[in-house]
Amino acid sequence: MTTPTAYRFGDFRLDTAIRTLQRGTDPVVLPPKVFDCVAYLIDHRERAVGRDELIAAVWGKVVVGDGVLGQTILLARKALDDTGREQQVIRTVPRFGYHWLARVETDAADAAAVSPPPMPAADECHDADRLASTLPPSPPHRRPPWRIAAVATACAIAVAAGLASMRPRATSGGDTAGFASAAPKAILVLPVTVSGDDEASWIRFGVMDLIASRLRAAGQEVVPSDNVVALARAYDRAAVDPVQRAILADAAGAALVIEPHAEAREGRWRVTLRAVHGAAVPAAIGEGADVLAAARSAGDRFAAAIGLAPVQNGPAGDPLLQQIEAALLEDRNDRVRALIDQAPAERREQPLLRFQRARAEFQTGDFDAARTTLSRIASDVPPTVDAVLHARALNALAGIELQRSRPAAAMPDLDRAIELLARERAYGPLGKAYNNRAAAHAALHDHAAAQADLAQARIALATAGDALGLAIVDANVGAGAVTRERFAEAVPILSGASERFAMFRAHAPELNARVNLAEAQLALLDPVAALANEARIRGLVEQVNNPSWRRAADLVRVEVLSASGRRREAAALLLQVRREAETQNDAIALSRAQAIAARDALDGGDATRAEHEAAAALAGPAGALDARQTGMARLVRLRALRTLGRTAEADDALDAMQAWARQDGSPTARLHASLAVAEGAAEVSAPMARTAFEEALDVAERERVPVDLVRVGRSYVAWLMRQRDFARASVVVEGIAAWTDRDYDAAVLQLRLFHALRNPAAWPAALEKARALAGERTVPAELARAPEA
Repeated sequence: MTTPTAYRFGDFRLDTAIRTLQRGTDPVVLPPKVFDCVAYLIDHRERAVGRDELIAAVWGKVVVGDGVLGQTILLARKALDDTGREQQVIRTVPRFGYHWLARVETDAADAAAVSPPPMPAADECHDADRLASTLPPSPPHRRPPWRIAAVATACAIAVAAGLASMRPRATSGGDTAGFASAAPKAILVLPVTVSGDDEASWIRFGVMDLIASRLRAAGQEVVPSDNVVALARAYDRAAVDPVQRAILADAAGAALVIEPHAEAREGRWRVTLRAVHGAAVPAAIGEGADVLAAARSAGDRFAAAIGLAPVQNGPAGDPLLQQIEAALLEDRNDRVRALIDQAPAERREQPLLRFQRARAEFQTGDFDAARTTLSRIASDVPPTVDAVLHARALNALAGIELQRSRPAAAMPDLDRAIELLARERAYGPLGKAYNNRAAAHAALHDHAAAQADLAQARIALATAGDALGLAIVDANVGAGAVTRERFAEAVPILSGASERFAMFRAHAPELNARVNLAEAQLALLDPVAALANEARIRGLVEQVNNPSWRRAADLVRVEVLSASGRRREAAALLLQVRREAETQNDAIALSRAQAIAARDALDGGDATRAEHEAAAALAGPAGALDARQTGMARLVRLRALRTLGRTAEADDALDAMQAWARQDGSPTARLHASLAVAEGAAEVSAPMARTAFEEALDVAERERVPVDLVRVGRSYVAWLMRQRDFARASVVVEGIAAWTDRDYDAAVLQLRLFHALRNPAAWPAALEKARALAGERTVPAELARAPEA
């Protein structure tokens, strides 16, 4: 919408490239649509912007009323310390629109460093965190392909009271390629407020889900219940606070928010549905002998009020199933089992109740029990009886195989589940099944198939109105870009997914996305952005229960702190993680910690320790280090062996490294192996060394990963200067000049060249730049002395 740049006004700085607003050094959290409105008004500050133009620019073709726009501007003014009365920042132009008044200065297009928003306090047991906890055991630092994709696995067996009610209205045509084109804008049904019956706590979510199911059966897009539960915990005053309601609706992509109220009166129930955000719709009231009958009546009347046809054979709501659904939405798995165990024997054998038991077993990690239950369902309920239930059971069984790192075993069930769900147009489960199959394809190294499945997952989840599921898909796409080392492509995708997870307070998925994001930022030599992201990761680590995830994230924090020159803090954190990994027998985290320690030891001049740590890291579990980490650990060990004069061992290590690079086949493996060959030949054969250095540089320039360009440049330029080939050294340094303003190693390399060239004009500025980036690092003393003329 706007040119990626940064604007300053008053005490504020707004950066459209990384979508952040900062007051001084403090972050200001803005909902996405509020941010877009502010950015658009700033970008067109030379004139007044009409309401219709602003709505079209921010909401696209979605029909949005003046009330929604007014609430958005209200939130913007509140964030910017403006008021509707003073209007010193945004002025209302009567009967037209809005005009930006504050004086604006434009910064350079580079993304600014900002502190992340404060970590919100929330109950970690909400659905989003529970789903993330079902990921396969691969920790974030391994960068396994699409590693967050299996978050959808737990969603895959989440089922509402009546499975048929989960199916959106059928559309014409038999394929799935275009089913998102006619999807209506979603309605969000808030949890029910209850009066007159203190014992019926299940009504809050159980009746909410029934109302949503009735509207969905009538053909209306409705925000999935698990999305609503996550958002309701994040915005717990949405029922009474219009500002929170606006944020909640924006996060869920809902045009209309309904507040239900259930009241027990003299043995009867009354359920009232009111639209509290969005278009004005008359309240709908339903009465009945029980709360479910009243909810059905109210839901049908509300559907009629918004122009939907009467529901035919829609979900009636079963008291036991609605209570179970409410307990599952609240993550009360023990309550689920108790409700099922208390049911009559014949009811306990019903497929739906068995499925709900499997869901509870899955969510508590009892995969063996869940597998047994699901296998019986798949056998007892063929597709001819209930295709959706059969497909969900298959998808959940496949999810268990993914949990156990058996992607090939998961594939047949996923193929059949997708076939059935596509035929039935059950778009929510279909999107999750596609997501799981993408994870399986990626684990089998078929990235093209994984991308194709993620594209289909996006279409299905968008049709189902599943904003949380779409954020998971985006996180998968970003993780895939990191795996393929397309770091610049990954950053905006992962940033957007992280923001949406934050709005849902989905801590574990957000942590995973931000760890990926930090790795991309480090590879792009953007330590300032990585450090801002590190602060958010630090807060998220405290919110996630999984110890291996916390250690993996902390190791990425070590890398970020080290790259930012905060060496003491990085060393203390590395020591802490290492002790935990040793105590908890976390061999993967220990290998990664040893690889980092090896590099630090060599930088500190302790070659003996560096060789020991690198050898230990490389001896860890298969796959503990990715190709980039393995290449660097092998290179560090070789350098240490050569420094120690252990020539025979170094030769053996070089042979092993070249064999590894040939087997791995990745550009990063070839780069590190070529660099190892070049450094070994540096003192033996100048032609051989030059050829190997040029090969490594050629790989780095083709891939254009900044950290690789600097890594090769440091070694090659040092050798070129020893050869007195300052002309070629100058060309190599010029190739990394773009990063000398933000990366310490690049700045020192440029300083080293200017010092060797005895350039008294360029040397002082280069020295100042290196010192500014050093942090706790010390610029080499010989480079800090003025070069002789």
